[in-house]
Amino acid sequence: MESTNRKVDYFRRYDRKMRLDVYEMDTKVFRTFLAVARHLNFREAAEELNYAQSSVSDHIQTIERELDIKVFERIGRKIYLNDYGKKLIPFAERFVQDESELFAALCKGGKIFGKIRIGAGETLSAYWLPPILKEYHLLYPEVEISLEMDDCLRFPKRLADDQIDVAFSMHDESENSSILQYHLSEGDTVLIVSPENPLIGSRTIKAEDFSSIPLIQTEAGCCYRTELDAFFDRHHVPVNTILELTSIEAIKQCVKSGLGVSLLPRMAVEKELSSGELIPVSLADYSIPFEVNMIFHSQKWIAPPLAAFRDHLLHMSKQ
Repeated sequence: MESTNRKVDYFRRYDRKMRLDVYEMDTKVFRTFLAVARHLNFREAAEELNYAQSSVSDHIQTIERELDIKVFERIGRKIYLNDYGKKLIPFAERFVQDESELFAALCKGGKIFGKIRIGAGETLSAYWLPPILKEYHLLYPEVEISLEMDDCLRFPKRLADDQIDVAFSMHDESENSSILQYHLSEGDTVLIVSPENPLIGSRTIKAEDFSSIPLIQTEAGCCYRTELDAFFDRHHVPVNTILELTSIEAIKQCVKSGLGVSLLPRMAVEKELSSGELIPVSLADYSIPFEVNMIFHSQKWIAPPLAAFRDHLLHMSKQ
């Protein structure tokens, strides 16, 4: 009876040791063990795994050394699973299965999948990004995309707080050491008026004219709004701003109704300019361009779906 109790106690201690040690070894040694356990033959296991027979022997020795046990009995030219080897089988199978499930969950056989959180200002979200996102989705249908519109000035902090993975901004963040920036393209802005506005007779507006022109502005901090304000300051022009709106669509509707003039990115008003609902006028001897930049936090790990997205955008920017 005492001998039986000692044997039970040993297996309990052995079981605890195996639970602690088994996950510290490479999966391949357990694949080798399972192959040898199936064939009870080192040569046949080596052929199944496409290993050298010496590698199979090394893997079994690794298990026996690390666990301080023997898993096979070697009698003459034959081998047999002993009690410890039989007890190891479910642990080894679990380890190999865990690895398979891990790769299935995270790698999917090399397919690009996952989620990308994108931040972009209203202009780029509504008028520039949609065809890009459509093309990316066709290439990588298993990637989930979320798009959040926000003020471009907030994107560096949102990237640092890991609220978004990538942002598209009209601001230049190249001087920000925590930001990795890729310049993608440039765009231009246009002054727009309604077809009934008397300004369309000249089609050119001088700086001093703005003292009497009702102006509809985007929110403060917008890159082209900032540039326009700087233009007025340089010419010491008192600006007649009658409305300040955060919505480009609202601005367009106000201009269409004849309330005033506004400066907007050309990409946002292409449709209305083509249809004649809005009319472009020129700012004499001056233009206000903007740039489109893709920005990441400099310490961000670029996961496979994000890397594919970045490379897709960079490829498009070169065309």
